[in-house]
Amino acid sequence: MGSTTFTSMTFFNVTAAAYFLALFTYLGTIITKRNNWRYLAILMAAVGFLSQATGLTLRWYEAGLVEVAAYERAEGVTLAGWKWFSIFAQHPPWSNLYEIMVFMSYGLVLVLLVFEVKFSIQLVGLFGLTIALTALGLASLTIDPTIKPLVPALQSWWIMIHVISSVIGYSAGTTAAMMAMLFLVKDRVSLHKLALGMLSITLGVLFVQGRGLTLFYTGDYKARLMRDVGGEWVGVVRPSDLGGDMKPFHFGMPGVGILMLLAMALCVAGMVWFYQRRSEEPATLEGAGKALYFAAFAVTTAVLAGVLYHDFSGTLINPPAEIASKLMPPAPWRFHFSGNQWDMALFFILWVGMLFVGIVGVKPEAVRNLLPEGKKLDRATYNAVMVAFTLVAVVLVTGALWAHYAWGRYWGWDPKETGALVIWLVYAIYLHARITYGWVGRPSALIAVLGFFVILAGFLGVNLGWFADGLHSYGSG
Repeated sequence: MGSTTFTSMTFFNVTAAAYFLALFTYLGTIITKRNNWRYLAILMAAVGFLSQATGLTLRWYEAGLVEVAAYERAEGVTLAGWKWFSIFAQHPPWSNLYEIMVFMSYGLVLVLLVFEVKFSIQLVGLFGLTIALTALGLASLTIDPTIKPLVPALQSWWIMIHVISSVIGYSAGTTAAMMAMLFLVKDRVSLHKLALGMLSITLGVLFVQGRGLTLFYTGDYKARLMRDVGGEWVGVVRPSDLGGDMKPFHFGMPGVGILMLLAMALCVAGMVWFYQRRSEEPATLEGAGKALYFAAFAVTTAVLAGVLYHDFSGTLINPPAEIASKLMPPAPWRFHFSGNQWDMALFFILWVGMLFVGIVGVKPEAVRNLLPEGKKLDRATYNAVMVAFTLVAVVLVTGALWAHYAWGRYWGWDPKETGALVIWLVYAIYLHARITYGWVGRPSALIAVLGFFVILAGFLGVNLGWFADGLHSYGSG
């Protein structure tokens, strides 16, 4: 009989299956109102968590063998003893974008399990697992999982505490934002204000996803063209106008840009309607406001469906000849998840947020009855922000020390450094306003929700070059 070989990927697949089961069991808990289902969901999430811990440990072992083999080839030696161990252990399983996304999902589940057990907030588990599965899906479906030797800048023991602190800190900040949103629902914030806020967020995300003003003067949502080269999806590039550098080439997805413009127009119309009636406190969304909100939701759903269609369909894309002649690798080209995975993640998270606010608008009391008292949600949010504030401070300090080791300076206003500083400042403002000025409840909850979008901008947006390029660009590969 042949032997079965378990790899880190085996355990990550088990993890994804366990998280999916936990997610649907949480849904079953909400539908059936059976508390024993909640315990089953926690158990399944814990099983997935332990499987993921095993996978990360095995990934560390696999990466260590790669590092030892690379060092022995480069130096022409055979390692042994302490030298072997130091090279073997220097490559933890969170050194590239694939591993970071896997580790981020691990951190999210760790934090949500702690807060679920401590505060018994079912919807936090539901939303947390949704985001964790999104991170795992991005890692498994769109990012190269190949283990490669560490680049020089990462060959430091600072990578241990720095990355662990950032992952758990950002996970705590994300959990704080979810609990703050639930607090606003429980605290009976006007449904008009909730809809206004959600439509404002939708407008902002669509504007960023449409590459700003580019969407308005071209009418196109641009995604990177890809080509299948030997079973691996390779991004298309073209020479830079400023020199010989090759830059990613993006092309308009047919029909998606128009849908995005329509969704943005409906968001603006809905925002105007709800803003004029923001002081009203209706029992449910109704009339023109309800129609505008769900029209914006329907068109945003069509945007997500359009992107999925083009990524799945395999339709060949033919840019103008004068452009095509400069592109590499040569045709045929098409769209694929690997070229717009981050857009897909944001579209999906946005869709889930719009769906939730829509459900609250239609069945507000049913959702509020699922939540613990507002004081518990507010306290849980505060505790999560305290964790995030403390660990992001550790990120800043260890990052500065690591930067001195790698680049010879403690601080250089690199976009990633600046992004981490802004994240920390948001939580500093939250704590200062709460402790000094007594901003408890709604004001502090709004700051905590803002923190989630600052994390997205600082962690992913900066790291992936959405806003600026920096020394952390290796994180995108």
